[in-house]
Amino acid sequence: MGVSPAKKYVFDEIHGYIVLDPLIRDLVDTPPLQRLRRIKQLSQAWYVFPGAVHTRFSHTLGVVRLAERVADKLISDGLLERDERDLLRVSALLHDIGHTPYSHALEYVFYTSFGVNHEELSHMLITEEPHIRETLSDYGLSPGEVAKIVIGEHENSGFVNLLNGDLDVDRLDYLPRDALHTGVRYGLIDLERIIQTLTLDDEGNVAVHPKAIQAVESFYVSRLHMYRAVYYHKTITGYQLLLASIYELMMLESEVKSLLDPFTSLEGIRKSVRDGTISAWDDFLVGGVINVVLAKKLGSEILQELIKSYTNRRGYRAVYNHISFKQEAGVTPSEMEKLNKVNRSLMLRGVGTYSFRTYTESVPVVSREKEVRVLVDSRPVKISETDDSIVKNLPRYMEIVRVYSLPSVEEIVKKTL
Repeated sequence: MGVSPAKKYVFDEIHGYIVLDPLIRDLVDTPPLQRLRRIKQLSQAWYVFPGAVHTRFSHTLGVVRLAERVADKLISDGLLERDERDLLRVSALLHDIGHTPYSHALEYVFYTSFGVNHEELSHMLITEEPHIRETLSDYGLSPGEVAKIVIGEHENSGFVNLLNGDLDVDRLDYLPRDALHTGVRYGLIDLERIIQTLTLDDEGNVAVHPKAIQAVESFYVSRLHMYRAVYYHKTITGYQLLLASIYELMMLESEVKSLLDPFTSLEGIRKSVRDGTISAWDDFLVGGVINVVLAKKLGSEILQELIKSYTNRRGYRAVYNHISFKQEAGVTPSEMEKLNKVNRSLMLRGVGTYSFRTYTESVPVVSREKEVRVLVDSRPVKISETDDSIVKNLPRYMEIVRVYSLPSVEEIVKKTL
């Protein structure tokens, strides 16, 4: 294919002008990267925040820009070799390449059906998709090595933590970006202070100078608020579950399944990766199939009901919503028993499986292994273990337990609680 000589300049709403040099430009121009233009960053968040229609593509460019700035800082500090800069930048660019349409909504389907998440799909794309493989090879980069960084299995822990740690370039971009597009101000962080003081300790953990401790505290608090206000908003989660239910049914019903093929099995997706046609699998395809199914009245009665509920914003409602903050992972046994009781009761009453959904999540707030270090007298100390940080008082996990139902069975579901 050859190497493009020219640079491109893209204006970003968060970072200003982003320079795409030949390496990044050639990767951006591949079909799998262009596909990210057609995948929303926040899935169904636009059902609650109408402005949240930004894409994985703009986020990806932002992460590359931050990776460049961090790499340059680490090179100037003697902690990164200049020839490692491209490896970090490319890994940042490709970190989200395996996201399903509508991001996490459909990732849930493929994880529960086939045990595969978006990181594993990213590994598959980087190592097996012909456009990506050829472009990386043109620039002397190993697809396998890039893939290891993206999924967090590279031997260089610094690379891994800069992309998969508590304070990584991914989160440093999506928090302010998502705050801007939703209008929720909790996601604002002191990005400049963090980048200017960011470093790596001897074990490759992300660390900061003590003067940045307030900026990192603000980051953790902002992330927690964004979890509550946006990422795990009860209505947004309800519409993600509804879309997942629709996709599950479309994969099962023969009259509809052919419209989604080959994106109905892990084997079909792998084949589309290898023959370079995975780029067709985007929000437009899934949304178009949903419209065709509705317009032509295809599929089962329950599928039609779910699609009408989705398109008319009459979807699952949270009839039970429990949120608590904990120091340990996992869901409280009494809450799990409550959900089991709901499931048993509704099955005995003959309420259809897709008319209601139960939902649990144990969301990490501060990672025990990857939390930010603070350089106290040049010695790295976990921020939660420093004397003057509020992070030690933050919960480690946010527990979410919910019961959702369609409006038509809401009263029946409420009686089981």
